[in-house]
Amino acid sequence: MQLSKLIFPAALIIFNHVILTNCGLFGGSDLYSFFSGDKLYFFRSIKYNFFYVDLAGVSLDTDTVIDKSKWIDLTEVKPQPDTSAREPLLDKANENLILLDYTDDGVDAYTFHITLNIWETRPFKVKNKVSIGIGVWVSDEKTGISYLFDEIDKEMTILDSINLTLTKSISTADNLFVEGFVMDNFVQVLSNGQILFIGGGSGSIKDSMNNILMYDTLTDTWQMMNATGETPEGRLGHTAVSISDGRIIVFGGISNSLPASPQLSILDTSKTPYEWSTPTVENPFGPFTFSGHIAVMVKDYMIIAFGINTTETIPSLIDNKNIYKLDTRDPLKYKWSFLSGFDDRTDFSNSSLNIYKPTNSTPIQASVDSAFRLGTRNIVIIVFAVIVFICISIFVFYKAKQHRSKNTNQRNISSSENISSNDELKA
Repeated sequence: MQLSKLIFPAALIIFNHVILTNCGLFGGSDLYSFFSGDKLYFFRSIKYNFFYVDLAGVSLDTDTVIDKSKWIDLTEVKPQPDTSAREPLLDKANENLILLDYTDDGVDAYTFHITLNIWETRPFKVKNKVSIGIGVWVSDEKTGISYLFDEIDKEMTILDSINLTLTKSISTADNLFVEGFVMDNFVQVLSNGQILFIGGGSGSIKDSMNNILMYDTLTDTWQMMNATGETPEGRLGHTAVSISDGRIIVFGGISNSLPASPQLSILDTSKTPYEWSTPTVENPFGPFTFSGHIAVMVKDYMIIAFGINTTETIPSLIDNKNIYKLDTRDPLKYKWSFLSGFDDRTDFSNSSLNIYKPTNSTPIQASVDSAFRLGTRNIVIIVFAVIVFICISIFVFYKAKQHRSKNTNQRNISSSENISSNDELKA
């Protein structure tokens, strides 16, 4: 029984990660974004989609459109460390990007110096080797501590980026869920020392947006928080960012293959209980629904990029190649505007979005095309199917062995009883 409880949730989590990976040219659950200095970074791996958009001298308070020449490719920066690690975390003040590589000898940490744009090719050894499960890192730039939620064991792995020390949280969230519950496809947002897990689910099952799991990084405690107000629809493929005044902006996502409603919701964590609201939004683009995108706060603006435009009908425009900004300064009214575009050769004339066409400058080249992404995804799905088959085979073998052992014991008991009966008759 314990084996099945471990196999099937793990397999389901892996499958959901496969489905939401490679969503769009740059989107998906394996693309990360962060802001440091005047640079907006995007990272998938060292050799594939690692670049930044230079915001130096750009005022987000105006309608300035960033030219394509401001997109700087970092995939060719040499020398590079020999690692395939793909999940970055940040140190204190977002000064360095760190990749953790798990080896037989322990955990290695590779560093990218953001101000210098160079890699430290010799890894640092991380102290206290601990097991790290499936999950995504959330970094606190004030403390330099990063957190990864293990979706299977429902506990936190904690990295102190200053001392390069890995530890596990003492508390777990396991007792907050019913047996067999698989927590997946949620988004994590760090707000005032608390990590909130919003939305998510599996397949057609969506977690209620009224029930929000919260981890307090200061007290190492878990709590299921309740929210009231205009509760948005449960969703997958969405994003969430926090503002210093306690607002959390949730944007995008899908529900049963359709755009989740509403696309933009605000969670006010300064109130008890938390309160949802649907704000007034000024949107000059027409239908504006996305999933598998990424979002990051830059000063007073939420920046969203890439992913899939879920209402687009033109095949070449389904993959969103643009960056947009949302003005959050007025809590009663939010305004979208265009910030930059990846490809100046696309014809937007028939698009469902009224999109600005970027100027004629040379774009950086994507590392792979859609056909390659589709092929990669199919390969991963096949590998997943093989893993599931192996897991099921192990489970069936285990149950069969258990059954044979039980029958053998019963036969032994029966034989012993027969021998005892014969001895009594002889006596």
